Amino acid sequence: MSNNILIVAIGFLPNIGGLETHLKDLIEELVKKGWKVKVLTYQPLNTPVLGKWIEKGKNLTVFRLPVLRGIFYRLLKTPFLEFLFLEPLLFLITPVVMIIYPDLKVVNAQGIIAGFAVAFWSGIFKKRYVVSVQSVYNFPKQGLYRLVCQWIFKSADKIIAISAQAKKDIESLGIISDKIQIYTNWENSDLFKPQNKSEAKKEVGLTNKFVVSFFGRLIEEKGVKVLIEAIKLSEKNITFAIYGEGPLIEDVKKVAQEHKNVLYMGIISPDLLPLHYSAADLVLMPTLNDEGFGRVAAGALFCGTPVIVSNRGALPEVVNDSVGKVIEPTSSEITKAINFLYAHKEVLKKKASQCRAYALSKFNEKNAEDIIKTFKI
Repeated sequence: MSNNILIVAIGFLPNIGGLETHLKDLIEELVKKGWKVKVLTYQPLNTPVLGKWIEKGKNLTVFRLPVLRGIFYRLLKTPFLEFLFLEPLLFLITPVVMIIYPDLKVVNAQGIIAGFAVAFWSGIFKKRYVVSVQSVYNFPKQGLYRLVCQWIFKSADKIIAISAQAKKDIESLGIISDKIQIYTNWENSDLFKPQNKSEAKKEVGLTNKFVVSFFGRLIEEKGVKVLIEAIKLSEKNITFAIYGEGPLIEDVKKVAQEHKNVLYMGIISPDLLPLHYSAADLVLMPTLNDEGFGRVAAGALFCGTPVIVSNRGALPEVVNDSVGKVIEPTSSEITKAINFLYAHKEVLKKKASQCRAYALSKFNEKNAEDIIKTFKI
């Protein structure tokens, strides 16, 4: 049987996000190693650009399903409604793809929604089933949602979790630890590398400024409201550059209008991230929920930029005091950390000098093999 794999996920390029970037990197590694990859996903949920309905490349075929756009963000706080919104069509089409490609070796589900469809149909079609977990769900102690999640994970041949925190979360369902393997995301170290900071600042329009940048979805869970409060308390000579889109975009635009030291940068192409990471003196991730990993932090570190992260989820596994700061995500703590590093440039410089080597040691491309070996029978 050839190395054919079906990956089922609610999001993929051209949608922008951590899941989408991870899948792009994983698929690149799979194709390099001779795998033939099929992806079943939706059209972008939160970016305006649509992808091809059927996209074919070298050893890669992507099938994108239609989706009612514009309401996804409203469902994030209600997992049951999010499930009802995204599950039906994914559930119906998954077996169709399995029938079209009977020689599939393994089916990989990205997350719980994809996991429900794959857990059911992989059992019917007798396929190896691997579920990937990139979030910390904080499963309830009882109820239907907990029971469904237990079934999704117990049905899997292997579970791959993005952090020790995610593994602990899955174990809380009564899943045996031997079934769960931790992996670490990686970045393309040739793409994500430091650029001359002065030149990078000039190129992105931030010349002669001390820059703190935020990259992410503009939603409350990412700490956007806390960030806005911190901006009001911080040194006025500090420039805040905010990248992304989402329901709180008008709040961000408003604070940018009211404060000269705040710039809303919109959305940038992923290949421009190294330039913008390099232009920042600090990158901020004030996440309020339990973050599964934190690709922004890893990418910024590769580019030599220290990162301030919240003490939520797996973020303390990504950043330590040698390359940044882990804090409680409150406006006062954010302000305190930023103002300290602004006032103590020698401390910031030392952290920056250690970022690249730190990232190379933890987030290199060899990490992909930890995932790929779970796909093999």
